[in-house]
Amino acid sequence: MAFLVQGLSKYRDVDNQLRRIGEYPTLEEAIAASKRAIDEFLLREFKTGMKAGDLYAQYQGFGEVPCIFRDDGQTMTIPGFNHWQYAEARCAEVCGK
Repeated sequence: MAFLVQGLSKYRDVDNQLRRIGEYPTLEEAIAASKRAIDEFLLREFKTGMKAGDLYAQYQGFGEVPCIFRDDGQTMTIPGFNHWQYAEARCAEVCGK
């Protein structure tokens, strides 16, 4: 079984709201790819002196939400990985708390 990661963005035009991030042989690799997608957004949006709450608000409003699917078409609910919690924690790290 493989795991597919796709990024959903509600602020892109309708034809480009879903982006294929990749296909991974393990769930752990799919989660790592999801985290990388969030990190890329946060690092791109970060400005020197930015507060964590402001960066997190950017992610909430414009960040891509990674979704993990099994290759049999089933959406995964991943215990231990919540993209909102991950993004919030990373914002604190990126902004230096």
